[in-house]
Amino acid sequence: MPALLVILDGLGGRPTDFGGATCLERASHPNLDELAAQGALGLMDPIAPGVRPGSDTAHLSIFGYDPFKVYTGRGAFEVLGIGMDVRGGDICFRANFATVEERDGKLIVVDRRAGRLEEGKLLEEAVNSVSLRDFGVEFFFRASTEHRGALVLRGEDLSAAVSDTDPHEVGVPVAEAKPLEETEAARRTAQILNAFTRRAHEALREHPVNKKRLAEGKLPGNALLLRGAAVMPHLVPVTETYGIRAACVAGGALYKGVARLAGMEVLSVPGATGDLKTDLRAKARAALEALRSFDLVFVHIKGTDNAGHDGDAEAKKAFIERADREFFGTLLLELPKGLHLCVSGDHTTPPATREHTADPVPALFFGPAVRPDRVRTFSERAAGEGGLGRFSGRLLPQLLGYCDLGGKFGA
Repeated sequence: MPALLVILDGLGGRPTDFGGATCLERASHPNLDELAAQGALGLMDPIAPGVRPGSDTAHLSIFGYDPFKVYTGRGAFEVLGIGMDVRGGDICFRANFATVEERDGKLIVVDRRAGRLEEGKLLEEAVNSVSLRDFGVEFFFRASTEHRGALVLRGEDLSAAVSDTDPHEVGVPVAEAKPLEETEAARRTAQILNAFTRRAHEALREHPVNKKRLAEGKLPGNALLLRGAAVMPHLVPVTETYGIRAACVAGGALYKGVARLAGMEVLSVPGATGDLKTDLRAKARAALEALRSFDLVFVHIKGTDNAGHDGDAEAKKAFIERADREFFGTLLLELPKGLHLCVSGDHTTPPATREHTADPVPALFFGPAVRPDRVRTFSERAAGEGGLGRFSGRLLPQLLGYCDLGGKFGA
């Protein structure tokens, strides 16, 4: 029996979204409601109650891994997802194009995402023109979707035990990378990152793309913020654990990276951009086609999270409605016989907070082996009344359990 896992990033909300209702509760989603009426719901803590998850640690937990044991940092997943070459000893970082202003010799962060600029690929060459030869190291930068990118640092005596240069807020200076352990490698790596930050800004500030953006009243991508320093972790692939073939449909590099480490084949889907403009019908068609050849398909949809981080409740509500209409509407027209489906989020991103919170998210299971409960709609409050109760992570093992896959624990 085939299995389909669909994660709507940042799906969950709070009553502060819409004066007592969440974006999901306020949105119209008849197709999700139809699935809910025939399935079972519960509330999922992506990692554990009270733990505020990152997207990376949440997906590890959702796939059945213990993030407290296997997580080494987000940079590794970002680099792998973009498809960059990674070697032993390389240090990987997630990168954001950002807008900064120079004041009294300091780079003050104006916008951590440079207005979600879309010209990252055009700025990539300028970043890679920066030299770190005086430190005896190499680096490789690649832009991905919107403002995002990844950096690989390669050389002798490097360490992932360094702090972020991303201060995670605006109106403050770009953070100084600092060693997180008392080693020469950590001190040297922090020094290299601080030099790179200044040199990247110098390479970007007068770039023609940024001059054009300024002339158009847009924010320039004149700096890079780095975070999530990591070495590549080792995961036992879920494909090996369950003896299955699995595929991933996603636009964002992070989710492709986690999927690759979990043993999934990442499919190329034109129009799957990982933003609010992503082609949801193309994603649905790609998932349906993949279900003909793979036992498991994982689909990641990012737009809900983007709108939440932007503090735009109306946009998040509208995207949920579009996902219901275009993705789930397309899916229901050709639902494979015997399919087991799970729909959930990786965390809650309320527009009022513009950040991930520790609130649980609704989780829906549908398929011939699922015992339906009495819930008839897909929302946070409805899921709290569902037959699955409240549980932590492990969506994928539960989904594959309905397909009778996986070994037995005990005699």
